[in-house]
Formats: sequence, structure tokens, C-alpha cells
Amino acid sequence: MVMPPRFPPPLVHELRARSFARLYKMTGSPGNRGFGRVLRSRIQHIAKREHYAVERAITISYLGSYLADHIVFAEKEALRLIEGREMTEREGREIWERNYPNIIARLLAELPDGERVGEELALLDRYTKLPSNLYAFRSRHWHALSRIMRNALDEAVGAVSEIPAVTRVHEVLTSGRPSDRKARNICLAASLLADVESRTAQVPWTEAYQKVMTELYPLLQRYPEVLEAIVHME
Repeated sequence: MVMPPRFPPPLVHELRARSFARLYKMTGSPGNRGFGRVLRSRIQHIAKREHYAVERAITISYLGSYLADHIVFAEKEALRLIEGREMTEREGREIWERNYPNIIARLLAELPDGERVGEELALLDRYTKLPSNLYAFRSRHWHALSRIMRNALDEAVGAVSEIPAVTRVHEVLTSGRPSDRKARNICLAASLLADVESRTAQVPWTEAYQKVMTELYPLLQRYPEVLEAIVHME
């Protein structure tokens, strides 16, 4: 079995932060009796329903991280009752980091294709990083690409999702191209959106690219074959 990562990939970390209220509504409070058992059953049900290993990897990491929250909550309550004190932020973080990889390993072991899903999970960091071959492509064609970026920057209003360049992403996904070519074009379009985001929001480019790819995830979630191809790009 592939060793599970110690931390959730950046995509999952961002999804947790952005959709915690929805996750809470779906699974209940970590403090509820029987929460862990119910959520584990829910995770297995969702994962077995998904067709692509990359989908199952995201589900395992996303909901498994919420199980780690449950353990921290239980430890906090025990500390309050037994020692009469509040848990420090550092103690909570250490408990979470110690338990997350164990939870993931156990969830993977319960899946028929757990090893395959574990391999995908180990690659998920790539989703929010521009593949190295596209860095080289951008360098070779920078003058043409910079003109596209300036045009997008002139039209940019509000969030990245509102920039007209996103239309290109929709066109790529609905085209008849092979999944690997779609993946390449999506990442290239995302890199241009990151240029705009980095310039307008005054943030580091890698942070901007991660944000763009996170915002594109709900769309790419409907095309798991392309999502998988992106994760496998180098």
C-alpha cells in the first residue's frame, strides 16, 4: 500500500475552508454520538459510487479530514473533563496531524481498489501546480501569451470566475479532443488566469494558480477523465 500523505493536498485544504458549512450540514457535528461510524459509512458509499480513482481519492481525503476533526473534538472534551483545561492550538494541530494519515490508511484499506486510490491521492498535489512542460511552453510563446493576458486584464472585473477567459475552459471541456489534450489546454488557460489574478490581487503567482484551479474544480468535477489527466501531467 502506498503510504498516505501526512496532510490533505492543497485542493482538499481549500475545499474544506470554502465548504465547511455544507460539509457540516451533510455529515453533522463532529461532537455527535456515533459521528465517526456514520461518516465512515458515508465515505465508503460515496467512494464506491464514483467511477474514477481520482474522484475517490479526493472524497477519501476530503471527508477523512473531517474524521480527524472528530478525533480532535473528542480529545478536547476529554481534556476539559479530565484535566479541567482547554486544549491549546498546538496540541489540537498535533493530534490532527497524527491521526489524519492513519484515518486515510484505514479508509483506503476498506476499498477494493484502495492501493490504486492511494496512488492517485499521492499525486493530487499536482492538481494545483502548473506542469513543468507548460512552464517551458509559456517561456517559448510568452509574447503571444502576454497579449492575451493584457486583454483579459483589461476586461477583468471581480472574481476570476467572471473573467471572459474562463469561456475558453468551457470550450475546451466540451470539445471532442482527447482528455490529455484537454488537460494541457485547461492548465494553460488557468496559467493565464493566474497571471491576471496575480497582477490584480498582488499575490504570488503560485498562490494565484492554486486559487484558479480550486475555482475551476467544480466545473472539472463534471469531467473526471480530464481531472485525472491533469493530475497525471508532469
